[in-house]
Amino acid sequence: MKRLALLATVASVLMTGSANAQYDDDVACEMYEHNGYGGRVLPMRADRSISFRAGRFWNDRVSSVRVAPGCTLVVYQHTGMQGASEEFDRNARSIGGWNDQISSAECICDGYQDDGEDGYDPYRRQ
Repeated sequence: MKRLALLATVASVLMTGSANAQYDDDVACEMYEHNGYGGRVLPMRADRSISFRAGRFWNDRVSSVRVAPGCTLVVYQHTGMQGASEEFDRNARSIGGWNDQISSAECICDGYQDDGEDGYDPYRRQ
């Protein structure tokens, strides 16, 4: 009985904390090389950022994005989250004037909804 109580206590401690903690291993935002989600894909986890160096593959190569419900992908014109910025809070088959202009990005998730284990597609809008 004491063993069961200890397990329950440990489980409750592990389950508390920020809502985003349970999604650390799940993809929350994706950036694609071509319009219509084509070409190479760069997945991002919740509350992560990335900065591309000049001359590297992804610098100024993003053309479409997918963003899970409850998340926002903030893209920047320059590395280090500098320069002009734009927020995407939904999928975009084409990112318009931002096509091939992104040099850094951050995926911010305040209300991320699903871990994807039940077959739910986090990118499909309800």
